[in-house]
Amino acid sequence: MSARAPTAIPPPPPPGRRRLLVVSHSAVVNVNQHLYRELISRGWDLTLVVPSRWRHEYASRPVRPQILPGMESALRPTPIVFPGSRQRHLYLARCSTLLRQAAARVAFVDAEPFSLPAAQWCGACVRLGVPFGVQCAENIDRSLPFPVRRSRARVLRYAAFVAARSAGAAHLARAWGATGEVGLLPFPLPPWESVPASAPLARPFTVGFAGRLVQSKGLDTLLAAVRLLEPPVELLLLGDGPLRSDLEGASIPGGRVRVLPGLRHDDMPAAYGRLDVLALPSRSTPTWKEQFGRVLTEALSCGVPVVGSDSGEIPNLIALTGGGLVFAEGDPRELSARLASLRADPEKRRRLADVGRSAVLRLFSVAVVADELERLLLGALARTSGGS
Repeated sequence: MSARAPTAIPPPPPPGRRRLLVVSHSAVVNVNQHLYRELISRGWDLTLVVPSRWRHEYASRPVRPQILPGMESALRPTPIVFPGSRQRHLYLARCSTLLRQAAARVAFVDAEPFSLPAAQWCGACVRLGVPFGVQCAENIDRSLPFPVRRSRARVLRYAAFVAARSAGAAHLARAWGATGEVGLLPFPLPPWESVPASAPLARPFTVGFAGRLVQSKGLDTLLAAVRLLEPPVELLLLGDGPLRSDLEGASIPGGRVRVLPGLRHDDMPAAYGRLDVLALPSRSTPTWKEQFGRVLTEALSCGVPVVGSDSGEIPNLIALTGGGLVFAEGDPRELSARLASLRADPEKRRRLADVGRSAVLRLFSVAVVADELERLLLGALARTSGGS
């Protein structure tokens, strides 16, 4: 992630041409609908196509669409095959029919350009002459089968724009053949109404982690780093995953690791408020490195400084916000030293938290991200013949 000079927003089309169709599996969860509700408040006639059911790796039952207040008339739950597969699910509907029903003048497919849903909706948009965009968070040029590469090239050849989640993703989108505009569209902050007050200084120094409890998140590095700290110290993991049984109750200086699973999005501000510092020790693999680091922006928005590894976009995001420190991925001693330095200097923690919170509210609020998405949409309309 890097800063970009502001680009002029094209003049808005008449209200009758502000008909937008969005396709997003992530918007099954209502916290991911805030961006689209913001567009509705700006005068867009929006249809939001989401899977009628989705599978989450930590949920025992299928996830059904949740509706954010104000989105009732926009949501279009649609059957799919392979729920839970972000790149390989397909909609069991005639996409052209859904586009016609929405009278869409422009579309945004919130899916990677090499995914099956992107290919599916690309075909429908091209047939109907509807300009469309896709998102790109992928930041590793992985080896893909030839049919997938060919499909990706076709999507990027026809896409009017690519909403890249980071500068690295933007670079890859261009290298893969994007012919439309490539803009930076970070993930927006949840619009939490309040930020919890700082926790009492009397409690032990508390290091936290938020996210999936999986190997690629570097939790073994975090546990080893905390074990190098002087007691008393607490390690609080906000999340769930296959490593939970190995981590929960593990010994650390003066205590045990605690895990808080099953937290709702609205529970997160209070959970972040229990931390002195959030650590994101992600470790790159041959097929993945951290694509954004959304928990970093969330923690900073709640006034919690961060420490992150140099995996993927983490160091770029920390440099952009000024809200934390970076360590070499997989190095528990360096991570421990970063944590110890923050523990010893409460004023530094406060300063990093203040600077970081100010930056993320300025750069990643729903309104700011909506500005960029709207600019991309209006640009796609303006470049279409007659803006129609």
